[in-house]
Amino acid sequence: IMARLTLEIPDDTHRKLKTLAAYFGMSMKDFLITRALDPATKTTTGVDAEALKRIDEMLFSESTTLKLSPEAWDAFCQALDAPANPNPRLTKLLNTSGLLDG
Repeated sequence: IMARLTLEIPDDTHRKLKTLAAYFGMSMKDFLITRALDPATKTTTGVDAEALKRIDEMLFSESTTLKLSPEAWDAFCQALDAPANPNPRLTKLLNTSGLLDG
């Protein structure tokens, strides 16, 4: 038997949790369970509390500066300039009439 847990949290908290879960390659459910059941200073991904604090500051601070080597900068720019991979589901969605379409 599975139990359901419902939480009412502010939108910005939800966004942070979802972003952190994605950062660790986890669903939000798995991320929350892992953080709740593991010791306070560790996650199953092996990231300690100090690293989580740095990640939080990087992802959610008002301003963030990323320093890249020239090679990493070139790779970053190439990734930005590269055409997007085709996404048939997104194409179908964008070409489907919606409720507010005339």
